[in-house]
Amino acid sequence: MHTVVDGVPGGLMADPLRHLLTWDRAGKPPVVLFEPGRYLVSDAEIVRTVLASTTEPFEARAATLGAASDWIPGSPKSRPVNAAIARELDTVLRSLPKERIAEELAATMGGEVWPTAVSGLYLRLFGERLLPDLTPSARKALNRALAFSNRRDRDKSAVLALRRRIAHSRAEAALHRWASDRDGDTGLQKAIHDTVGSMDDVALMLHGLIGAICRATAMVISWCVLLDSGWRLGMPAGATLTRGEPRDPVEDRVREALRLWPTAWLMSRKVTTPVEVGGVALSPGERLYLCTFLLHRDPRVWNDADEYLPSRWGNPPEGYKAVYLPYGFGAAACVGSRFVNQATARVLECWSELPAAKIELRKENPVMGPILAPPEFRFVQDQV
Repeated sequence: MHTVVDGVPGGLMADPLRHLLTWDRAGKPPVVLFEPGRYLVSDAEIVRTVLASTTEPFEARAATLGAASDWIPGSPKSRPVNAAIARELDTVLRSLPKERIAEELAATMGGEVWPTAVSGLYLRLFGERLLPDLTPSARKALNRALAFSNRRDRDKSAVLALRRRIAHSRAEAALHRWASDRDGDTGLQKAIHDTVGSMDDVALMLHGLIGAICRATAMVISWCVLLDSGWRLGMPAGATLTRGEPRDPVEDRVREALRLWPTAWLMSRKVTTPVEVGGVALSPGERLYLCTFLLHRDPRVWNDADEYLPSRWGNPPEGYKAVYLPYGFGAAACVGSRFVNQATARVLECWSELPAAKIELRKENPVMGPILAPPEFRFVQDQV
């Protein structure tokens, strides 16, 4: 009832982009074995069913705040924190003046490499509001941990993994000190602490939240910039693009970038009880990998599915809601999804106020790691 994906050493995960771009929907079942105990799911109905589960038969542990002990996203325990996070993020977004966004954005266009540079931008914009009175040394620790997370997508070395763990430990220690000093705080930190009851878990969850918001938003804005400027798969490193200023609404460009290159391109769920899915008998401990990349390019739903066409969102195709899942689905869907979309749209609105610049590709291909990262690029000023 299932097949093994082959073709290159290591199978699907050794070269996921090549496999997924040439995926034979007619020739493959909806649930495909690609490694022992690991199955790829490409059927929208199955994906939505699995994502709607938080405990049995599938456990939702692949979430931003899942590092805390005994934490099940979408459970009654998590709802107060999710509501507090949503309120805080809305407040932060409303408090950011357009002039400040443009100033920080311009600072990242001086030759720094994207998307890493823009991750730091969002840390500066949002971190000081979500984590008020954070010391300079603590901000430095957070920024360093964020930088190592971005490098993780491209560098798998053991030395980097060790340095990344050290950087994350220092960032979490800094957040532990910050939260411990804020007795009586009525914001995000208090909402988390009242739910989890442990300062260690407060630090873990704050670190996970800040990192996820900064990285996800950085990836989406970077994809929008590249796609608006005419980037297409296969363009070599060293190629130069003219920075685009399209006429399509910013919201439609964000939605289309997330359709074509979803940051959460592969979501994992662990099987907790014996269950049959798509004709496959699954055992506890096995994992399903839910592929939004394939859902978002299903030619049965999307015309010109592999093309960047923001105009399609003026009249989206019938049935698109069933297959468009950039942030998951159900109770465990990403709590920051609205914030990421709106923050990206606000930044894109600032382009017309920035100096002209071209885009130089530093890398050729996207990186399909824990998140789907665009090829690295930087801005170069036009020569007068």
